[in-house]
Amino acid sequence: MLGPQKAKVDGGFGEGTDLLKEMNKIPLFMTELPEEENDTLAALQSLIYDGPPEEVAENFKNQGNECFKVGKSQYKDAINYYTKALETDCKDDKIIEACLTNRAAVNLELENYRKVLIDCSKALKLNPKNIKAYYRSVKALYALDRIEEAIDCCEHGLAIQPNNLALQNEKEKCLKKKEVLDKKRKEKEEREHKERESEEELKRAIKERNIRMEYSSSKAQTSLRSVRLDKQTNNLIWPVFFLYPEYKESDFIESFNEESTFLDHLEVMFEQHAPWDNEKKYIPSQLLIYFEYNLPTPVVGGSDAVPTTKLVKVGKNCTLKEVLSHPKYVIKDGIPNFIILLEKSKFKEEFLAKFK
Repeated sequence: MLGPQKAKVDGGFGEGTDLLKEMNKIPLFMTELPEEENDTLAALQSLIYDGPPEEVAENFKNQGNECFKVGKSQYKDAINYYTKALETDCKDDKIIEACLTNRAAVNLELENYRKVLIDCSKALKLNPKNIKAYYRSVKALYALDRIEEAIDCCEHGLAIQPNNLALQNEKEKCLKKKEVLDKKRKEKEEREHKERESEEELKRAIKERNIRMEYSSSKAQTSLRSVRLDKQTNNLIWPVFFLYPEYKESDFIESFNEESTFLDHLEVMFEQHAPWDNEKKYIPSQLLIYFEYNLPTPVVGGSDAVPTTKLVKVGKNCTLKEVLSHPKYVIKDGIPNFIILLEKSKFKEEFLAKFK
């Protein structure tokens, strides 16, 4: 009778996962009770905890080992069994050490690297010569790019077992990765150093020209840092907006050399009529340029000031550098902008009247 029954089980549950599921139906092997109350099952399962803590812990450890052998589908159960073993009052350090290193092995497969390091650290406190704990620590540290620590673990392990091939291979991997990471770190440091130097040069150039800049937020200050310094000519190159309020249109000039005049750009931009200029009146000779500035006006009975917006006319033959250095000009959020109006138009008169 026993032979056929065993053959039936093996044939019916070829996969280890199915076999464990069937075993879970047996009270002594259950990891959890059915939802309905069953005093008999509860009593039988309590037998798992009967006996000395060391025996109970050993049983849980063995069940964890079996689950680990099955594969990834049972890793969670393996961790649960090892944890149950560690929660007993077991006084046998060897059992505790084995459960810690085994649980670390499962977490290593699950890429729970910090949990691996915690369990290995505990295992090494119990046994400073635990090679498995060193090896699994190295694997976790390598995955976390903590290469210096990984190499240190290799050296500690190899001091105990100098001929351990697995640790030798891991140390070689770590040393190669260290070279790669050191190279990347050096390149990053050099790049950041050059960026800091360029930023300082840019700040000095702006300060030398008495250019004033304001930002609406710290975010705007970092995201709109688009002015650059041409190191060959020592000229500042600015992004600039031309605004056409009559048609609610605008042009963005990505690179406006500070030594270029406004007329230089107007002639290029209006070499052909703009698609929104149906009357074809916007030609460089007929255009006027203005910029806005705020004139603080004291509030009666208070110490605060309400900004009053005014317009300043810009000559077309002025360079951008001359205008940006004007004591009334303030660059807002990193991008200078200018208002372009048609000289002979009703809109211009109405628009200017708003600023008088």
